[in-house]
Amino acid sequence: MGGLVIGSDDGMGLTGARRPLRVLGIGGSMRLGSKSLGALESALALAREAGAETTLASVRDLALPVYDPTIGLDGQPESLRWLVDQVRAADAYVLASPTYHGTVSGAVKNVLDALNVLARDTPRYLGGKPVGLVALGGPSAMNTLNALGHATRGMNGLTTTTVVTVPASAVDEDTGTLTDDAVRDRLTLMIDDLLLLGMALRERTAVAALAGTR
Repeated sequence: MGGLVIGSDDGMGLTGARRPLRVLGIGGSMRLGSKSLGALESALALAREAGAETTLASVRDLALPVYDPTIGLDGQPESLRWLVDQVRAADAYVLASPTYHGTVSGAVKNVLDALNVLARDTPRYLGGKPVGLVALGGPSAMNTLNALGHATRGMNGLTTTTVVTVPASAVDEDTGTLTDDAVRDRLTLMIDDLLLLGMALRERTAVAALAGTR
């Protein structure tokens, strides 16, 4: 199933020399060979195929301690300071979590909690930008999507209309790649939603900024 290609003549005034959309993926698990990380990497690969620039923030690589709100950003690990820079620079996000005991994993939630350091940004947290949601697991993965959706709204993000559950059987154990065409097609729909919304919001911001200089 083909997806959106940004930077082509799409009639939206987003062609030419403008920089590609920047998509930041946050998630995975603390397990080496994480299937939820494989699903996230597959989503980011689809975004790159559509012309976006992507950055991966794996919870395992971030290795953040339990978030302590009494410690300012200067006292936080370098990996969190890097993540904050990436969040501020991104035009859109993908959050991906495994399903642990019927909800989002503690490691993913801890990373989202740590982004509380963005509470004083203007705009706050995720800046009203679009967020795609991915959950690995069985039927209870819907609970994980709901939890990620609640967190997204609480962090001033805009959830895409398409979200994705990924059965563990849909991810190859050895390579971490998707083996299920139906799941890949739904991920493509989600990434299309994400990029179209991201382009529209970026264009609106640019127009508003231009109007403010006149």
